[in-house]
Amino acid sequence: MNKLKKLETKINDVKKSKMHVKQQYQKPALNYSIAINISIELITGIGLGVFLGLMIDNYLQTKPLMFIICFILGTLVGFYNMFKTLKRYKFFK
Repeated sequence: MNKLKKLETKINDVKKSKMHVKQQYQKPALNYSIAINISIELITGIGLGVFLGLMIDNYLQTKPLMFIICFILGTLVGFYNMFKTLKRYKFFK
C-alpha cells in the first residue's frame, strides 16, 4: 500500500511539472500571434489603399494624385485597425 501511494505522488509530480512546462511555452506563441495579427492589420490597410489608388489612377488618368491620397487613407485605416486590435488585446484601455 505504501508503494502505491509513493507511485501515485510521483505520477502527480510529473503531471504538475508537465503542466508548468506547457504554460511556460504558451506565452511566446500568444505574443507571436498578436504580433502577426497587428502586422496583417497594418499591411492590409496600406495594401488596399495602394491598390485602390492605382486602379482609380488608371481609370481617371490622374497618375500620382489618387495613389498618394489612397496611400495616406490606407495608412490611416491600417493604423486605426491596428489600434483596435491592440485595444482588443487590452494593451490600451
